[in-house]
Amino acid sequence: MKPLPTQLSGSLFLARNANALLADAPRVGKTGTAIIGADLNLEQDILVITTASGRPVWRRSWPLWSDFGRPVRVLSGPPTAREKLGGVTIVGWGQVSEPAMRAALMSRDFDRAILDESHAAKSFDAKRTAAVYGDLRDDGQALEKRTSITARAAGVWCLSGSPLPHDPSDAYPMLRALAPERLAADPARGWPDVTRYSAFESRYCIVRKKKTSQFRRINVVVGGRNTEELNARLKGFMLRRTQADVGIRPPVYELLPLMISGALRQHAEGDVDRAAILKAIDEGRTRELEMHLGPLRRNTGALKARAVVDAVKDEFDGGLDKIVLMYWHKEVGDALQLALEKFGVLRLDGSTPPAQRGPIEQAWLHDKSKRVFLGQIVAAGEAIDLSSAALLWFVEQSFTPKDMQQASLRITNHNQARQAVVRVCVIEGSIDEAIQASLMRLWAAIREVLG
Repeated sequence: MKPLPTQLSGSLFLARNANALLADAPRVGKTGTAIIGADLNLEQDILVITTASGRPVWRRSWPLWSDFGRPVRVLSGPPTAREKLGGVTIVGWGQVSEPAMRAALMSRDFDRAILDESHAAKSFDAKRTAAVYGDLRDDGQALEKRTSITARAAGVWCLSGSPLPHDPSDAYPMLRALAPERLAADPARGWPDVTRYSAFESRYCIVRKKKTSQFRRINVVVGGRNTEELNARLKGFMLRRTQADVGIRPPVYELLPLMISGALRQHAEGDVDRAAILKAIDEGRTRELEMHLGPLRRNTGALKARAVVDAVKDEFDGGLDKIVLMYWHKEVGDALQLALEKFGVLRLDGSTPPAQRGPIEQAWLHDKSKRVFLGQIVAAGEAIDLSSAALLWFVEQSFTPKDMQQASLRITNHNQARQAVVRVCVIEGSIDEAIQASLMRLWAAIREVLG
């Protein structure tokens, strides 16, 4: 593969840093950049931790981007003590927290560990974060790295187009493990010490207290603060290029109001507590939103699916070639598939075997008779090229900004000659619009930190 100039500069950045974050936006070319960087450093024994869907992508990418003939192996289970790894070893994020896999990888030495989609390790409360970075002690005053997989690697590169999937606190585990010196006080700049997690969160996040019981309250992040300072702490450790930086036009984002009768909308919302939902939105309590909106989302999803089918048919009558429809609930995907089958439907969700992702992607890119791609937001939001279409609709939404961003950029790349358009479908007069407004506060804070 011929690298882009930004991939060459990115590989030099990585090669010069033992630990670093490559935060290029999706479709900018992080995989090839990291592989070239490993070649520049003459690294041989390399561990790649990635998503389930990313494993076949990385297996195909090494021989395409590398000048070295390293053996490439995807582990389905922990290697035995006598089993020699060598070359490139690829495992999934879901595997590293398994005790046997964690112990097996901790017993090996690696020239390089590459944490693809590194935002998967955004909280020390998660077992996978402890597996790759170590066990946090005393609110972050100490980190037991000897118990981590990456402790045996000479260097660690994190790759993520969404390094802060929810809010600025998501950067803490990576910085605490790989660049703790950046959390120290800098009196000359007026920066406090934020080595402890509570200090980091207090400094860079707007937090509200949420009462979970009569005796317990927890912090809920609803926005960011001192974001320019956090961006400055990341300088030199993080390299980020947007799609615009490499000549890819970013999508145009629009709301697509769907007209549904007031009676149907009221029937779908039922006796839902709008006041409680609006309060949860205002306070950024997305988990509580899931609890309140679970039945409502299913009902409105079904209603929107019907309205979207009619709108898609109108688009095709007007000359549209292809469209990507993203959804959340399986029932919504089923309804869309049944109603749009005559237009040639391809579908990818959590039940799609990894081995089928490649053929589905190729059929979408090259078969003109396949005009509708149905993708579950998370399952189809990473490691797939959908750029034969320039129009994507979110029939349903996710409460996590990262999910929406990753999925929306599937229709953009260097070969996309048309302006990509992303539309978020909302029922006119419904609570969808309030939810979208609440998410904008978190999106704004994330953009400020990442520059």
